[in-house]
Amino acid sequence: MAVRPRVTAAMIAEELKLSRTTVSAVLSGRAERHRIAGETVQRVLTAARRLNYRPNAAARQLAGHRSNSVGVLVTSELMIDLRLIAIMEVLASARGIRFIVGHAVGSETQVKDYLADFRSRGVDGLFSFFHSHVASKSILRELLEMHNVVFYEAPAELGPHQKIRPCYVGPDFYRVGYMATEYLARQGRRRIGLYFREMMFPYAVQRRRGHEDALRDAGLSPNDELVWVMTDQTKRHWMDLPTPEIAEQAVEALVRQGRADAIIAANDLYAASLITALRKRGYRVPDDVAVVGSDNLEFGVFLDPPITTIDLKLRDLAEALVEMMFHLLDERPIPEEKRGVVVEPSLVVRASA
Repeated sequence: MAVRPRVTAAMIAEELKLSRTTVSAVLSGRAERHRIAGETVQRVLTAARRLNYRPNAAARQLAGHRSNSVGVLVTSELMIDLRLIAIMEVLASARGIRFIVGHAVGSETQVKDYLADFRSRGVDGLFSFFHSHVASKSILRELLEMHNVVFYEAPAELGPHQKIRPCYVGPDFYRVGYMATEYLARQGRRRIGLYFREMMFPYAVQRRRGHEDALRDAGLSPNDELVWVMTDQTKRHWMDLPTPEIAEQAVEALVRQGRADAIIAANDLYAASLITALRKRGYRVPDDVAVVGSDNLEFGVFLDPPITTIDLKLRDLAEALVEMMFHLLDERPIPEEKRGVVVEPSLVVRASA
C-alpha cells in the first residue's frame, strides 16, 4: 500500500495560490499579528482540515516555531468540572490549538517532572487547575516562572519578589456564598446552615466569608454551630463522596440539634445527598428545610424536588480563560488591571428552596 505524502504548508500554499509565509502564519496562529484578512484565514483553515494537515511538532520546535499545543495541569485529587475543560478545548481547537492534559499526582518531585515534560514537548502555554490545592510554594513559584501561564483561580501571593501579576480567571466564590445566603434570608429563613466537605482551600474560605457577610446584612448572626464540615466531623478525606451516613450525620447536627431551616451544600451532589437524608428523617424539602447546592450539575433538574443552585457560568469562564491564553500566545500585552478576571455567578431557583 502506497504511503500518502505528509501534507505541508507549502502544498496548501500552492493549492490556494498563496505565499508560504501567509499560510505558515495562519497555521501557526499568527494571522492576527500579520493582519491577514479573515477570508484568507478561513480559506487556509478549511483547506488544512480537508487535506488533514498535521504540523510536524519536532520540526517546528527546532525552527523556533510554536507547537500549537497548550498544557493543562490538573490533579486527580481536585474535582475539576470536566464540562469547563471540554468547552475550553472546543474554543481552543477553533484556533488550531490542542490540549495536552497532565494529572499532577504524587510527590513534589513527580509534579515538577510533569512540568519538565510539558517544557520538553514545547507547549506554547499552560492552564493550571492545580496550584490552589498544593502546599508547596516551590511548585507555585515554578508555575509563575513559566511562559504563558493562565491560572484557574488566583494563585497565592508569594511576596515582593513576584514582579508581574499572574494571569487568572475564576468564579467569584465570595458571591457564591453571599448569593445563596441572601436569597434564603429573603425567603424568611433565619437559621441557615453550611454543609461543606472542607474549609482549608481558598474557594471554601471565600464562600464562608460571603455567607457570614450576607447573614450580617440580613440582621442575622453567624453561628459556628450551623457550619458542618465533613473533614472536621469525620475521618474522611476531603475528596471522599458524601455517603448516606455522612449526610445523616450532617442532618443530625444541623437540623435536629441546630434547628436549621435552610442548608447550603458544597455542591449539587452534596445537596442531593442532603435531601435524601432529610426525607429519611421525615423532614419536608423545602417546607421544613430549604436546600441550595452549587455548580448547576445536569442531574439537579431531575431530582424531586429539583435543586436550587448557584451556576458558576462555565461558558463565561471558558471563554475568559481561552481568550486570555490567546492574548499571551499572540504576544499582546495584558494590562495589570486586566490580568485577573472574576466571573459573577447566578442563582438558579428551583423547588428545593
